[in-house]
Amino acid sequence: MYSSQSESNNVVSTVICQSCGRASLKHQNKATSKIMGVAYALFGWVFFAISLLFLPIVFGSAALLMGFMLYHNRNKVHGMFLMFFAAVGLVIGTLISVVVAGTIFI
Repeated sequence: MYSSQSESNNVVSTVICQSCGRASLKHQNKATSKIMGVAYALFGWVFFAISLLFLPIVFGSAALLMGFMLYHNRNKVHGMFLMFFAAVGLVIGTLISVVVAGTIFI
């Protein structure tokens, strides 16, 4: 940005456009959030599959959490699908555990 006192161009802030002086919206760490969004989806679906067979309360809850994080940080539709299937997996996994082992902890 041009300074009239020193008659030179100085960098005032990184959110100010150097050519026109308007505030610009820059998203920092966009690559990191993209990687985290993929990780939320991947771990969410893996936790959903595991919740059908083993420790449905733990892995179903983890899948719900990953679905919520995916909904909040990356993709609302994909996050809602994951949360729905995680809840269904939690219920079905619990029912399978009760029928097979007689307890909800297996």
